[in-house]
Amino acid sequence: MKLSIAAIVKNEADSLLEWIAYHRVIGVHSFFIADNESNDGTTEILEALAEHGLAQRLRFPTPKSGNAQMPAYAALLARLRGECDVVAFIDADEYLLPMDETTSLLPLLEDLFSDLNVSALGLNWANFGSSGALFAEDGLVIDRFKKRAKQSFGVHYHIKTLARPEKITGFANPHFIHLSSGRYIDATGSDIEPHPKHGKGLSSEIIWTGARINHYATKSLEEFLLGKYRRGSATKKLRVKHKKYFSSHDRNEEDCILATQLSPLVQAELERLRGLIEPRLNLAAEKQSFRWKTLRRRVFSLSQESHD
Repeated sequence: MKLSIAAIVKNEADSLLEWIAYHRVIGVHSFFIADNESNDGTTEILEALAEHGLAQRLRFPTPKSGNAQMPAYAALLARLRGECDVVAFIDADEYLLPMDETTSLLPLLEDLFSDLNVSALGLNWANFGSSGALFAEDGLVIDRFKKRAKQSFGVHYHIKTLARPEKITGFANPHFIHLSSGRYIDATGSDIEPHPKHGKGLSSEIIWTGARINHYATKSLEEFLLGKYRRGSATKKLRVKHKKYFSSHDRNEEDCILATQLSPLVQAELERLRGLIEPRLNLAAEKQSFRWKTLRRRVFSLSQESHD
């Protein structure tokens, strides 16, 4: 089975290569990425990966409507048709996770999609908080953030979709697609029932059997402020993810090391990718380091002033 990922990204240079390395480890074959006006080194990373056949980059400016995600998904779908068996529409802070103690998602997908009547699979979120981290630090995302919300957390009813490209006719929202035919199932093989209150894009049950999606929604406070807060939303022009979003998603009730167990394999693949694209990485790193140093400089200067 050829599994692809389709995503829209904007200024994700700090962890994009890890995200790609991680998903290559669990079985993703190819990446189709819409680059939404990045200026932090993301473009250079994607172009370098494309030169080695590891990703396809689609330049995608924000439309006048302000809603970039749905049009980007449609454009990516047109490009990837015929290139893969199943495609996952996820974001760069979302990590597909096999839950059966294997390193690959492919056995589960091959089993579920062996039924030709199955057209789409919805996987539930698992929301990870900041683990109390204020600043961005070295290390893998899957190593730095190992605390998440309890399974009953309401946000976990959200799903993201993996589907046969030829069965997709459109997108209801970033979480739910329209199908020409076939079943829309969860990771147990049962038909997904939409959430009784919130409808399509959220399921009626939170299923963490077989597979789920680790959603690193906040990361550290610094990464949130200089990343998600400044990027805004790809789905709504005026939506800003600010204090309320961080506070509600910074949930750290339970320790979870399921993704961390993949760290040695991810680190090895990350180093391999870095070696392939090192010249471009140097340029990306210059832009990225300036971005992270900016907030540190401001915080420490304010701290110094308060002691003067």
